Amino acid sequence: LASLSELQVGHFPSLQELNAAKNCIDRLHIPSFLFKLHVLDLRANRITKINKEDLENLRDANTSNLSLILSHNSINYIDPGAFRFVTLQLLHLKGCFSHEDIMKASLNAISGLRVQKLLIGQYRNSPTKVHFKENLLEGLCGLEVEELTITGLHIRFTFTNTFFDCMENITSLRFIHTNLYQFSRESIASNMQKFELKNSAIVKTPFYIVSELKHLKELRITNNKRLTNIDYSLQTLDKLEFLDLSKNNIMMQSCCDESIPGKSLKHLNFSYNSYIGLRSFFLNMPHLLSLDLSHSKVDSVGQFPIFMTLYNLTYLDLSYTSCHFVIHCSFCGLFNLVELRVPHTTFAPDILSSVFQNLSSLRLLDMESCGLENLPNEMFGHLKRLQVLNLSKNKLMELPASVLLSLFALQHLNIRSNNIQGLSNDTIQVLSKSLEKVDLSDNPYDCSCTQEQFLMWVREMSTKNPNFSNHLECKTPEHLQGSLLRDVNLKCSWTLIYISMLLSVVFVFLLLLVYHFYLKNSFLYLCFCHRGYKKSATEKTYDAFVIHSSLDEEWVREELLPELEGGDPSFQLCVHYRNFEAGKLILENIFYNGICCSRNALVLLSPNFIESKWCSFEFRLALFWRFLEDECGIILILLEPIREDQLKHMYVLKKYLSSKTYLKWDKNDKEKEVFWKRLRKALTQSRKVDVPL
Repeated sequence: LASLSELQVGHFPSLQELNAAKNCIDRLHIPSFLFKLHVLDLRANRITKINKEDLENLRDANTSNLSLILSHNSINYIDPGAFRFVTLQLLHLKGCFSHEDIMKASLNAISGLRVQKLLIGQYRNSPTKVHFKENLLEGLCGLEVEELTITGLHIRFTFTNTFFDCMENITSLRFIHTNLYQFSRESIASNMQKFELKNSAIVKTPFYIVSELKHLKELRITNNKRLTNIDYSLQTLDKLEFLDLSKNNIMMQSCCDESIPGKSLKHLNFSYNSYIGLRSFFLNMPHLLSLDLSHSKVDSVGQFPIFMTLYNLTYLDLSYTSCHFVIHCSFCGLFNLVELRVPHTTFAPDILSSVFQNLSSLRLLDMESCGLENLPNEMFGHLKRLQVLNLSKNKLMELPASVLLSLFALQHLNIRSNNIQGLSNDTIQVLSKSLEKVDLSDNPYDCSCTQEQFLMWVREMSTKNPNFSNHLECKTPEHLQGSLLRDVNLKCSWTLIYISMLLSVVFVFLLLLVYHFYLKNSFLYLCFCHRGYKKSATEKTYDAFVIHSSLDEEWVREELLPELEGGDPSFQLCVHYRNFEAGKLILENIFYNGICCSRNALVLLSPNFIESKWCSFEFRLALFWRFLEDECGIILILLEPIREDQLKHMYVLKKYLSSKTYLKWDKNDKEKEVFWKRLRKALTQSRKVDVPL
């Protein structure tokens, strides 16, 4: 295409955008049938010169909505006054000038142009560098331009005092991809409302320049990797509504009451920085609507209720901040919050049931990769308006229906990449009611008969939406691993399954009975019958068999044995460390050499006794032998107090203590004398079984 006049588009009266880029057009002559366009893209053509006569027909035309894109045309010359009285929405001159002198002359030549937005400069990777020079932008004084974007200029020094001379009426100024590293200090009389500095080489924020812009409403200083700190206060910018300091390397020890203006601030973005220290409670930001701290290291969040005064906040992003929430009031005060994003943060399990309880206006909750293992029933109980819930990449093994019942407005649910093997019938019913989109992919699903209802539901949903189950694959059983859930067709006989389950339960129950009664008790009676034991008092070798924990052996050695075996009358005691025969089974020593050969069982109760399985076993054997032969007396001695909760797993001992009298050891000398007197009396009774003490 060599000329726009060749186009036959006059019969398209509603045409708004025409892309004629990368053609052979060498003249900027715009036919009248294109005046109603909103966008005319002529980038990368062959336009090298713009003549006054080429734009003559634009002077009286209404082209205030037209965006003219001339980038990547190698323009060497523009007739002075060629754009006089021309009105445009946007003029795009990026990559058009090969030298700064050509740019300066061209900007002077377009004097008289009325344009909403003007973009000048070079492409970032252009081999041709345009250097900033004194008075390069003086041509702006002859233009009526509101928004100026300067991109790709190679600036070898700081801006001089004349840089802002022609920008008094500019409302928006943007510097993109420049190697600008410093501004000169100067006073600026400007109506500027927007200022942006992106991808520059600055190491300090130019707040001494920005603070002069009294009418500034929007400030963006982003993607400046050498920018590490904020040196100046912005408190003079009392009209500032939007502050974006994202994607720098800022380390800010204390944010945000002193350096950041909050009187009118509505949007604050500190994302993708090194460290943001939140030392205050945002007391001076009553109108803040959005706060983005994502991908920055922050402190205090989740440890203190720092958002308490942000009543109007609607958007909060704490993604990838590694915050650990430990207090129930982590989000207190956020009554109007609509969107909360907390991926890659963690929550203390004990706060999950209440941490979101005051977020009654919430519409979106993103909890991806929060390490969640289970969801309390009350977790989302107050989120009646929640529409989007993302629980992906956690460790959930189930999704209870009770968790979802209160989410009346829920439309989108994402639980992909968890450990869920299937969904219950109740959960399926909840998901089938009103949800528009459910993502269940990348979970280790079980495709056995226990999940038959779930598999049938997946097949049903797949017929309605073919993309529903593309990533729903079986993990178990092994022969179905990798199969799509929608392709699995099981033939399950539930009668056989129920019978098998019942038989399994009965079998386990019988095993438990065998363990408790046969292994622990029956072998004693068999041993008794095998040995042909005969009842005879003459066979009793010891007055008492001492049942005690090895940890209480010191009391046995130092108190019990000297007192009973060395006193008058003398009693013979059986203790395991002295009287058990080497080489015999422990059980045989306990039963035949201990209990059977003793007239009494002396049971020394203490917390150590409760913890010992052997002590419990010996006590049960003594009870068993007493029941079988009605010979073995049982004398209980309480060495140390035992708490009620320590006895809850020893029902037999607990019941025995509640119905029998026992001796209690006391270190008091007078009490000791009574103790030994009562114990000797019990041992000398002619009837040794449960003699009242």
